[in-house]
Amino acid sequence: MVTAKNLTHGHSVGHKTTAEFRAWCSMKSRCYVETNEKYPIYGGRGITVHDAWLTDFQAFYDHVGPKPEPRYSLDRIDVNGNYEPGNVRWATPSQQRLNQRRMLA
Repeated sequence: MVTAKNLTHGHSVGHKTTAEFRAWCSMKSRCYVETNEKYPIYGGRGITVHDAWLTDFQAFYDHVGPKPEPRYSLDRIDVNGNYEPGNVRWATPSQQRLNQRRMLA
């Protein structure tokens, strides 16, 4: 039974969170937590999160909406751009592969 006591931001009950909430947490971690293994290729090269999304999951969710299917993941349309309105979408694995930053040897 969901009650006000165990319902947080509408996207977690007890210790279970939604895929959208986990994507939001992971996005922020990649950009701001220096111990995150992916920080060097996100925050370490200047990728940031839209100010309104940093502390407001609902603002993020209102923009990206529900994850269409489990196989989708959060993607930046411009791989050199920030996590911000107009540059974030749910993408399939094949869309993600086509949208990768190319590393120079």
